[in-house]
Amino acid sequence: MSGKAFQPMAIAVLVLLPSVAGAAGGADGPLAPGIQAFNAHRYEEARAFFEPYARRNPQDAEAAFYLGKTWLTLRKPDAAAEWLEKAAALAPGRSDYYDWLGRAYGSQAVEASVFAKAGLAKKTKETWEKAVALDPNNLDARTDLMTYALQAPGFLGGGLDLARQQAAEIQKRDGVRGAVAYATIALHEKDPATAEKGLKEAIQRWPAEPRLRLTLGAAYESQKKWDAAFDAYEAMAKGDAPNWDALYQIGKTAALSGQRLDRAEECLKRYLGHTPGPDSAPLANAQFRLGQVYEKKGNKTAARTAYQEALKLDPRLEDAKKALASLG
Repeated sequence: MSGKAFQPMAIAVLVLLPSVAGAAGGADGPLAPGIQAFNAHRYEEARAFFEPYARRNPQDAEAAFYLGKTWLTLRKPDAAAEWLEKAAALAPGRSDYYDWLGRAYGSQAVEASVFAKAGLAKKTKETWEKAVALDPNNLDARTDLMTYALQAPGFLGGGLDLARQQAAEIQKRDGVRGAVAYATIALHEKDPATAEKGLKEAIQRWPAEPRLRLTLGAAYESQKKWDAAFDAYEAMAKGDAPNWDALYQIGKTAALSGQRLDRAEECLKRYLGHTPGPDSAPLANAQFRLGQVYEKKGNKTAARTAYQEALKLDPRLEDAKKALASLG
């Protein structure tokens, strides 16, 4: 079983969802400082708040939940699972708690030995199924379950039937997310034309929705229609506030195609100046793409530095290891 099969949704092939929002504590409760830090992507600050608070208040389910989310965002799945299990035990009716617990189990599966992967994969699926059973309108959990179905082999409960079932349920409840879900399945099935057609129709209905253009760009990338991919991402990047996902994707597309390299360098450097949310590409990935851009520009010294920085951020990033080794 490939370790890539059970990556957490934060680093899935496509960025499909916004982060699951916090619930009961809100901006005015005792958890407000930690929640504000988490929502502002100041994850070490959030951890420093939630960890002592959760230990002092062992019956506070929301504190355990946020500490688990924070650990997962900091790429510490074992600590995340421990606290998310506590949160789910304290508040067994909370669908969002089970969704994040499933993400923690999925992240553990990535790092597990070959003997432990199957058990963790099954726990991941069962936990997301529990989240959906608790709240059929939890579209984050349904999308996580759909992604699992596309990635996991049949003997672990994966398969197109489950993926299509979840896509249909998502479509009933949210047209934009449904269009993205069906396009994701089509791309998985190497049918980019179907994905492109559905996404263009959805963009006509919801022209301001960036997730549609993000997925459309991926459809173009899969066909090596580089100019069209750039156009989709540049359309997202327009506006006063930076669209971080668009900036990363512009850099990635340039790294893959060798085109618009100066623009890619600009975008990736901007991306590296912020802290990504849990559903966006990690900084290590952006450093790796920047290294590819430098390499295509013929600057091997800068490429080597970027690959080294990527590995400092994530020592497990195999693509960066291979790229660095190939430079000699």
